Amino acid sequence: MSRLGIFESISDLVFLADLDGRMIEANDAFALFFGSGDVTPNSARQSILDIWPEIGEFWQPALAAAESGKQLRVDIEAIGREGRSLVLDVRLSMIRSADSTTNSVAVVARDVTADRDHVKSLEIQATTDPLTGAYNRNQLEVLLTQAIRSAVRRKTTGCFLYLDIDGFKQINDTYGHDAGDQVLKTIVSVLQKNLRASDVIARLGGDEFGAVLIDTDLGSGLAKAQQLVDAVSDIKPVDSSDSIGVSIGLAVFPQHGDYASDTIKSADMAMYRAKRDPERTIMAWDAGWPE
Repeated sequence: MSRLGIFESISDLVFLADLDGRMIEANDAFALFFGSGDVTPNSARQSILDIWPEIGEFWQPALAAAESGKQLRVDIEAIGREGRSLVLDVRLSMIRSADSTTNSVAVVARDVTADRDHVKSLEIQATTDPLTGAYNRNQLEVLLTQAIRSAVRRKTTGCFLYLDIDGFKQINDTYGHDAGDQVLKTIVSVLQKNLRASDVIARLGGDEFGAVLIDTDLGSGLAKAQQLVDAVSDIKPVDSSDSIGVSIGLAVFPQHGDYASDTIKSADMAMYRAKRDPERTIMAWDAGWPE
């Protein structure tokens, strides 16, 4: 008689294995998903570590938890025989024999892919700008705060760039809002191509963007800002010959702000000074400026 009992008829994937991972028994849902074949005690038993490699890194921690009377519960990806990928909520427990010489591990795995996808979707909505896919202002402040703390701890510096598109209202008025939206999306794409994977890009709102440059000093930050100005100037609204201009303010952290809000404010002020100066497109914050 099967030791899995009522688990034979449920949709959760359930199996028993010995402490080395050799399969003892599995329910129909497990066999259907993995195509594991016969895993009865009388067969040449397969190893769960071969059938489901992703569970391998959790196997020893599960045994250690079970030895102390605890149950290990963790999300583990699984790829079935037809290439189908699931996220499974996995619970691993020890089943002790009377003489403790033939202990086994019982595993129950429930498909939570849809739930985890929903949570991931909500996280994306909460942290990104829906139009451009860049981070939103709230998430930028979180990531900038982390960057400032890291710079303080490691005694390094970073730069924050505040970018504003010149004459964006005119682009919308002349070419339409769809063209304006496309310009915003293209700008994010251009920024991503010209910055490192470790840097952060965010849309702060409207036609304003922010970039966090990790491990960057003032000179390198100004050089990168000029590179971005040049790259953005290649963007053309629809089929026009007009170039896109951008004004950039720069603040060095942690020198120009102990907090994300202070650093953003410093760069914002520098950007507006650059915008008012016909000779400048980039300006770095100066602590000597009047409030």
